[in-house]
Amino acid sequence: MTRSLLVAAALAASAGPAAAASPATPLFGGYASNFVDHWADFFKKQNGIVMAALGVGAVSLFIITRGKWVK
Repeated sequence: MTRSLLVAAALAASAGPAAAASPATPLFGGYASNFVDHWADFFKKQNGIVMAALGVGAVSLFIITRGKWVK
């Protein structure tokens, strides 16, 4: 019980300055939002043909590795 109270107190003390920067977002909300924005912009810049080829390759690898082939 004492250990959990110490952990809760440490979290409360460390979250204060990080949460004070933007009271409307959760503690890691800014990071998650920037992460999604970065990768969304990255994929918007890519050529559609290249992305389709990567998608077909991923599906092909999934089929090859998960198939129940007769040996």
